[in-house]
Amino acid sequence: MNIKKLVVTALIAGSLAACAHTSDRKVNMRAASVQQLGAYNWQLVEATDRHGRPLANFAANSALKLNFAGQRLNVSGGCNSIGSAYQLSGQDMYIQAPMSTMMACAPDVMAQDAAVIAFMNGQKLHAGLLNVEDAQNPQPLLWIENQRGQSLLWRGVPTATSQYGQPTVVFWEISPQTQTCQTDNGAVQCLKVREIFYNDQGVKVKTGVWRNFAGTIDGWQFNPAENQVLRLNVYEVKPAGTADDTAASQYIYKLDQIIERSEVNSTKHKHK
Repeated sequence: MNIKKLVVTALIAGSLAACAHTSDRKVNMRAASVQQLGAYNWQLVEATDRHGRPLANFAANSALKLNFAGQRLNVSGGCNSIGSAYQLSGQDMYIQAPMSTMMACAPDVMAQDAAVIAFMNGQKLHAGLLNVEDAQNPQPLLWIENQRGQSLLWRGVPTATSQYGQPTVVFWEISPQTQTCQTDNGAVQCLKVREIFYNDQGVKVKTGVWRNFAGTIDGWQFNPAENQVLRLNVYEVKPAGTADDTAASQYIYKLDQIIERSEVNSTKHKHK
């Protein structure tokens, strides 16, 4: 059963029960724990109103992600990073007024950011894991409903931390120009990157030298029209099935946040 059929089955199965809040539907679900929420990256599957119709402003970008760390949550994948403190009490999730970074993007993506904030809006939400089991789709599904009966459905993907351990945090400046470089697979277009170092007060204290990077950064797309500074989580993956400490490790690079971006040939910067 694919994820779409899984979602539809869950919604139809629960639609015969009494409504939870103001929604015309109710899904069968169980309470989630803080540990369960934090073990996954939650990717948006669908956004619907109280009647099950698609929510306006959520169709512009399907890359929305929800992450939990301790007692804070963060929504990314749109234009800005949106975060808030939260508390769980059974199937109730209490959200404080969300805070957002202040970058400007295309109007439809900005409208999606506003829709996310309006959905949470410092209120009590109804949240839980759907009671659906399917061997072909072991990823959990998280249902979040606000008091207007609007709902967001998220699919959980295990976090890199739960798979590989704690990451190293680095800051990279990415040049808008690429560079041809040689790899084991022949000539490719490499990113030009250099590491940025900040002190405890967030002041830039040192800049590394430019170098070529032939790998990929999960959750990020190269934009030749922008110069960007990224905060990255770097995970070390040791070779499986060996106790040899000298065996070469592999590294996984994941975007945590774009903290600075500027247009090419422009002195106007947009900061975090």
